[in-house]
Amino acid sequence: MNKLNLFILLLTSSLLSSQNYVGETFKLSADSGNVVFLFEDDNSDGRYISGTFVKGYLKITLDSNEFKTFQSNLKKASKKSEHTIETKLYGLDKYSWDDSRSVYIRVGNKIGTIRKKEIKDLLRL
Repeated sequence: MNKLNLFILLLTSSLLSSQNYVGETFKLSADSGNVVFLFEDDNSDGRYISGTFVKGYLKITLDSNEFKTFQSNLKKASKKSEHTIETKLYGLDKYSWDDSRSVYIRVGNKIGTIRKKEIKDLLRL
């Protein structure tokens, strides 16, 4: 009986220590010092594989230090009317012609979108 209680306690504590955020076009999950973003790829219309529609996704994993740098870069980009930041893991772009005031994240040929409200939420994490 004690082993069952210990297992339930460990399971509950691991669930409580993880953090999740669901944006309009991405999901963020944080656990064990890593932050994982999963974006819908704005650069892909998706495709059919064996009759099933499959969307393209962009996934980026950051450790806690890289996430702090990401937050700092996101804050810098969001405050400017037009800005580009390049790192070895990703690129952030903000365009003056975009009225939504979104910031775009690039990894390779994949593009994700972080909207204005989501930027505020991510900076509070």
